[in-house]
Amino acid sequence: MSSSEKTIESLTKTIEAMSNELTLLREQVAYLTKKLYGKSSEKRDYNQNQLSLFDDMELPEEESDCPR
Repeated sequence: MSSSEKTIESLTKTIEAMSNELTLLREQVAYLTKKLYGKSSEKRDYNQNQLSLFDDMELPEEESDCPR
């Protein structure tokens, strides 16, 4: 086997390994994107230590309670 044939074989194996890794990484990106932005993204548990912008206790219940 000549030197160029060994180089070609080595590069072919490298290309195949990198192609397999690329496929795996694309699958991971697709999965994580779906998990982050998918249908159930609004059902995630949020940080309980984070303050809420809207506190149910402070919302006016009747129209007369609303500031004018």
